[in-house]
Amino acid sequence: MTGFEDLAASIHAFAAAEGLPRRDPDAVTDEPGGGDGGLARSVAFQRRLFDAGLAWFDGPVEHGGRGLDPATSAALRDVLREYVLPDQTYFTVSRRIVAPTILAHGTPQQQARWIRMLWRADALACQLFSEPEAGSDLAALRCTAVRDGDAWVVNGQKVWSSWAHLSDVGELLARTGAPADRHRGITAFLVEMHLPGITVRPIRQINGESHFNEVFFDDVRIPDSARLGAVDDGWTVAMSTLTSERTAMGGRDKAYLSHPYRRLRALAAGAVGDTDQQLLAEAWMREQLAGVTADRVATAGLSPSVGKLALVDDLLFYGRTAARLLGPDLVAGAGTPGAFWSDFLLSSPAQRIAGGTDQIQRGIVAERVLGLPRDRRT
Repeated sequence: MTGFEDLAASIHAFAAAEGLPRRDPDAVTDEPGGGDGGLARSVAFQRRLFDAGLAWFDGPVEHGGRGLDPATSAALRDVLREYVLPDQTYFTVSRRIVAPTILAHGTPQQQARWIRMLWRADALACQLFSEPEAGSDLAALRCTAVRDGDAWVVNGQKVWSSWAHLSDVGELLARTGAPADRHRGITAFLVEMHLPGITVRPIRQINGESHFNEVFFDDVRIPDSARLGAVDDGWTVAMSTLTSERTAMGGRDKAYLSHPYRRLRALAAGAVGDTDQQLLAEAWMREQLAGVTADRVATAGLSPSVGKLALVDDLLFYGRTAARLLGPDLVAGAGTPGAFWSDFLLSSPAQRIAGGTDQIQRGIVAERVLGLPRDRRT
């Protein structure tokens, strides 16, 4: 047996021991994380998965990973995705965004403290970047960190922070230089979310959920040992984080919608709306291209911005197609295909902003992938 076959067999044995059902290829709705929504169940499951050595295939061995190459790791995640798992969306920021940043920029002490905890779900993480007046123009952030001996005093506000109300640690960007310094006057920190002076207020979204938050800092004292990277070099840390975020969003194991073609095909079988076969053919084509793009990002150095842009366009297409297939059933009650797809239509446009807006991504692709000159007009 190869290493892949051994681990695939271990996944199947683990799933059987856990009583995990296989995904129904003909289901008309997705099960985002198994449709459970229970944090305690998800955390307990993630700990058992990690302890079995089946949570982090491409991670460093010293931090609890398997140390496997990207292609093998992706194939093993495909095996794991054959089963309906407890909700995994709680852990996306922790595992795929914050943990890679700590691995790249953290001190040995920070890595030893946080990385295993984040992957085992002993701690949850959030990202504290955006502000009311610093979204796409992140360098305009105003949240300040002022040095006071061996500590920093933080004041300001962050917004759109996913899972901040559940998090134990946040990756914070704060201004440590003059506002005119822009990118050169920002420092990154790992702030414990239960410190005095931190207030988290969930934001109710259009689909009724509240996983986004506002976060307020009022004279919050952070030890200098929590600084991530050098003083005033937070922009370098931030770019590393955003690259990880875009990679996660465009990857094969994204949680937004699994097996879209199968689900739309099954939906079409009982459709009351438009059953245009050309739409289903395009859905199949998009799913195949998404897999190829994700593999090239993971193994061939393709810019994650390409995958992120493709993801957003695909999600909008799948939502519009489902709406045509469902017709008036799109507004049906809870527990129906219409309820799932209605929620999907309301929530998926947010992906056009997460990780950098579409416009920002197109600028990155134009300059860094295609080598086009910047527009220097003022």
